[in-house]
Amino acid sequence: MLIYVLSGLVALVVAVFLLVCFVFSSFIMYSHRQPVVRSPKDYGLEFENVEFESADGLKLKGWFIPGETEKTVVVTHPFPFNRHGFLAKNQGLLRLFKTDVDLLKTVRAVYGAGYSVLLFDFRNHGESGSGVTGIGLNEYLDVVGAVHYLKSRFGTPQIGFVSFCMGANSTLIALSKAKAELADVRCVVAVQPVSALVFVRSFMRDVFTPASLLLVPVVDKMCQWRGGYSLKEMSPLRYCRDVTIPVFYVQAKTDPWTELSDIEGFYGETAGSKELWMIEEKMGRFDAYNYVGDNPEKIINFLKQHL
Repeated sequence: MLIYVLSGLVALVVAVFLLVCFVFSSFIMYSHRQPVVRSPKDYGLEFENVEFESADGLKLKGWFIPGETEKTVVVTHPFPFNRHGFLAKNQGLLRLFKTDVDLLKTVRAVYGAGYSVLLFDFRNHGESGSGVTGIGLNEYLDVVGAVHYLKSRFGTPQIGFVSFCMGANSTLIALSKAKAELADVRCVVAVQPVSALVFVRSFMRDVFTPASLLLVPVVDKMCQWRGGYSLKEMSPLRYCRDVTIPVFYVQAKTDPWTELSDIEGFYGETAGSKELWMIEEKMGRFDAYNYVGDNPEKIINFLKQHL
């Protein structure tokens, strides 16, 4: 009798373990969409609702804010945000993050520097079309679509990017895989790009317990079995060597959801001119996104120098 009870308990534990891994793989591949509940008008900025296609034909929705010139900065968001940021209360049943992030503060600063601004929701985020999340490996096609949209609007635009996390990954990968199509891009501010394996490993260790690291290999396999990429693949590292335009990397030194060797690797591999702003103040990953919006002077100076 005891052996049946023990066998049942083992089966239950295994089932729960696999279910948890399945839920985490779903979160990575098909994150809960943040509803779009804010707009540039909250900061007194006039804007247009725009829609365009990714390079592989998905409908993407966004905003265009016309500035003093046709020089345009594209602001791209992290996973699992939308174009205006992240609200913890809107993240669904799997409540993993506690900090609200307002990317519109950064947008206001960029617009105030005289630039036009384009924001859009990546695939599977906000109001854009559905697709498998690749933490940059699929989303780079959305970046290409945004550049195509600006070309259709302005002919030969001058473009810069201010890109956060997955948005930074996507932009760096696009500059490698679609170099000719992004020839009008002059510079990139890359705020906390990250390799998926590094993020998942660091996040699990920080938010749960070191024992939760046992989940990571199974989550990795489930992502691949379900048609996604391996966690190791989802990284901009090998693409940075093809990036020849100026890049301004930004990273919070105390971010618990990364390893500093990750950002240092991107910086070291980047072929063009590059800078690294290591934010020394103690803060978490999401806090750093807000910090950039509250202290935009360095990124604005970089944009003015190169765009």
